[in-house]
Amino acid sequence: MKSLKKPVILLILIITTFALYFYIQSTHKESKPVHVSSINKSDAHSLASKPRIQPSIKKPTIQAKAAVVMDAQSGEILYSKNENTPLAPASMSKMMTGYIVLNQIENGSLAWNDEVIVSSYAANIGGAAVQLQVGDHITVQDLFHAMFIASANNASVALAEHISGSEEDFTQLMNEQAQQLKLSPRTYFVNATGLDNEYGEESKMTALDVALLAQQLLNRYPELVEITKLSFYQMEGDGSVLYPTNKMLDPQHFELYIEGMDGLKTGFTDLAGYCFAGTAKQGDNRLISVVMGTEFEATRFEETKKLLMYGFDRLHLPLS
Repeated sequence: MKSLKKPVILLILIITTFALYFYIQSTHKESKPVHVSSINKSDAHSLASKPRIQPSIKKPTIQAKAAVVMDAQSGEILYSKNENTPLAPASMSKMMTGYIVLNQIENGSLAWNDEVIVSSYAANIGGAAVQLQVGDHITVQDLFHAMFIASANNASVALAEHISGSEEDFTQLMNEQAQQLKLSPRTYFVNATGLDNEYGEESKMTALDVALLAQQLLNRYPELVEITKLSFYQMEGDGSVLYPTNKMLDPQHFELYIEGMDGLKTGFTDLAGYCFAGTAKQGDNRLISVVMGTEFEATRFEETKKLLMYGFDRLHLPLS
């Protein structure tokens, strides 16, 4: 019995050795590194073209009926809420009035120093206004600044009448321009101001269309921000001083101010609530924000600040 133990143990050792040898060989083959030359071209292209993933940051909660923040250069939407819902834009619709005025100046049909004769209708339009009397001769420059800085409805109507003969005909031009800019069919204008018309109707715009209009306006006429960033403007005609409705321009309003803020257009009616189309530039990055339908005046700016901070954080994050 003892004579059998040694051969059996020896046999077990031999079998174990061979098993271990084959296991090591197979493991070595599986873990052998792959050289670049062994990857075919399609695999290499696939690896190179994989999109880099951007780290996520928490989206803000925006207290508004609708909101958008857009990269002005690429048109990428960085945040949206009810962006395709048509809502009353109030005086943000004056951006279309402004676009047409700048287009007319660009093509030579209008000049900054042209004088506009103020009609009775324009002089007596309601809402935000500057001092205009029937028969006054006011330059296009003064009226344009009054419209964008002080949101003056009478200035907007005076410009509309000067260009098209009547606000009604100008409104048709606004809607034609909206189609040319490829805004959605949900957006339409009933006048040049954003107020309600004689039938109680107000213009309608989606938050996305407001952003797209602002993008077209800023990309085609970047000099506009030299007007919309002003902390005041003195009218050449009567010397009166206008102050902006955009409270985010003043660094002393630290709770609202954001670096690079230089526009764009506020709005308010009872139906629309408080609205704001904002824009700011930090470094090479410009953002456009839209807030529609807040309950309080300050809220439209507070929510705008949240949108812009979120948007710039998104753009500044490194891709991984």
